[in-house]
Amino acid sequence: MERNALGWFGWFSVAGFVILTSLFVLDLFADALWAFSAFWTLVVAIVAGIGAVALYAGEDPTADTYEETTA
Repeated sequence: MERNALGWFGWFSVAGFVILTSLFVLDLFADALWAFSAFWTLVVAIVAGIGAVALYAGEDPTADTYEETTA
């Protein structure tokens, strides 16, 4: 049975989600810190989160899911 895994591409998407969500929260409290609107920052953060979940649940092409087994 194959396990779910994240490669560097999936971790990049997770990092984008975390950073953009943090920027969205900061933008709610301090409007002048981030150049983009809070709405579009949230939209891009949601897309990054969906991508991270899709890469985790699907097959991340950069993940090393193959394990050496001996019979």
